[in-house]
Amino acid sequence: MPLPAFLWLALSGALVFASVWLANDLSTALQWPDWWVLLRTAIFSGIFAGALIVSLRIRRRSKRSIAALVIVFAVIFALQKIERSLPANRTLLGPGFASVRQRLALDATLLMLAPTLGWIVLVLFAGTQGVNHVRTRTELELAEKLQQTLAPPLAVRNAEYEIHGRSAPSSQMGGDLLDAVTHDGTLACYIGDVAGHGIQAGVFMGMVRSSARTALLQPIPLHRLLADLNQVLFEIKAGSPTYVTFACLRCGPRGKVEYTLAGHEPILHYHARTKTVTQLSMEQFPLGLFAHATFTSGVVDVEPGDILTLLTDGILEVTNAADEQFGPARIHNILVQNAARPLQDLTERIFTAAAQHGQQQDDQTLVLVRASSC
Repeated sequence: MPLPAFLWLALSGALVFASVWLANDLSTALQWPDWWVLLRTAIFSGIFAGALIVSLRIRRRSKRSIAALVIVFAVIFALQKIERSLPANRTLLGPGFASVRQRLALDATLLMLAPTLGWIVLVLFAGTQGVNHVRTRTELELAEKLQQTLAPPLAVRNAEYEIHGRSAPSSQMGGDLLDAVTHDGTLACYIGDVAGHGIQAGVFMGMVRSSARTALLQPIPLHRLLADLNQVLFEIKAGSPTYVTFACLRCGPRGKVEYTLAGHEPILHYHARTKTVTQLSMEQFPLGLFAHATFTSGVVDVEPGDILTLLTDGILEVTNAADEQFGPARIHNILVQNAARPLQDLTERIFTAAAQHGQQQDDQTLVLVRASSC
């Protein structure tokens, strides 16, 4: 904890225990002079504040903590010794005030117990629930930064293709990732959906992203790329049941686009010439489930204005009050009616339509690839 935070905590403790020392004045029937009560309270509060700062670091400086406690008790003993030498105020010391003194003593005892127990409970809370809260907040902040790194908005283009995409996690750390890689004149992009959420899923997402980017730099067919990526992920997940569904495109020259899917939703292909939508699908295992799974890939021809849509099931499975899923048909209609719009605008229209259909329950990720000239 930084020193300013220590000082604020020490000040709060000093103010709490100042009331204890003032209550002690009631238990002694107000027999000491006013100036002494105020001075004694200030001294005790200051000493307690200093002892608190040191004792909070008891694990690292145990000798100083013991010394601090010794100083506190020494100060209390010295104050009591000084009190015995002071002239007492006889106002409430007569025999007629016995019941008053008893009531003052009872009230003073309760006044001393209440802040003391309250402080103990506060310290226990700070050491358990408070620490857990801080740890949780730290993990959430780390997860949010991981999400921003692993699933950033995409806006990439070359002479023949344009890519735009974004991800909307259902929590601070979602399980979706997207990326685009440019290498030797080709443009590749992929989308993935890791099973699970939180920091563990985020770490696995980082492994997937690093491995996928490295693999896409090699001029090998996508089915071989998936086989290599699958074996790497299976080995590094160390027995965890985690896996990832995966969809990938490699946009080549003259309108040739290679594609592959591993347990993922079909790729939607909007044909600008006929204003229709078809689906590119493959029945293959997700990545990371089996060590030696085999994969296939295909090639599709695209024409100028065609749009290829990669998306996760978080968009398709949005359900409305009538228990109807958003489904691919609504995306087909949006593509047909808005295909000429900028990809960013088209992306927002799909996300808006899904949000109007029902509440988001899972991570939602969308990547659009348009052939500008082939």
